[in-house]
Amino acid sequence: MFKIQYQKILDEMKLKIESEEWVVGTKLPTISQSAAKYKVGNSTIREVYRSLETKGYVSIQQGRGTFVAYDGSMQFTNVSRSSFMKLLKLTEFRIMIEPSFAAEAAQQAFNNEIEMITESTNIMRELAENKQSTHEEDLRFHKLIVQATHNEYAIKAYAELQEELMLMHTFAKKEQMIEKAVHYHQMIARSIASRDANNARMYMQSHMEAKNSELAMYELLETGLKN
Repeated sequence: MFKIQYQKILDEMKLKIESEEWVVGTKLPTISQSAAKYKVGNSTIREVYRSLETKGYVSIQQGRGTFVAYDGSMQFTNVSRSSFMKLLKLTEFRIMIEPSFAAEAAQQAFNNEIEMITESTNIMRELAENKQSTHEEDLRFHKLIVQATHNEYAIKAYAELQEELMLMHTFAKKEQMIEKAVHYHQMIARSIASRDANNARMYMQSHMEAKNSELAMYELLETGLKN
């Protein structure tokens, strides 16, 4: 009985948030108020709110209440708060290292490696145009660049990040974000192909900063709810 009531209430609240009946920043009823409305115990509502927070629908602010955090345009509902913070730190780290990898690849890449990097940009563009997932090709592109540095320590360090990078798959991007990523990939590939280390570094820096900005948009939303 508990599971049936729990799921019914959870689905109803998710629908209210996704349909924007409850918009971002809306304060949800207190646990006791929702418990009275649905004729269930406080523990049931508490679990519903915790589940909504884990899925990214709400932000529970101690002493203040529970607020809607879901932004449909960002499509961030599959990432928990802790996972989101990990993604943000990971992207900040990538800003530190990946521009150097791109610059080094422009100087060290073999011709066949440049061909694979260029091919990857074309594949990703086609996937984007066909509304298919670009995530795996995105990861492949960056991995190819690291491999083209021929630096065993860079390659090893990046390999250890692969599991963390897979988390990006849960961050479903808006179409224009994917288009922007495709554009940066093309500019980076062209710079590497022309052996222009400075431009390769610059475009990779811009690409990583754009990714960081996308995540920071969600962080600003969360901060606004807390202030």
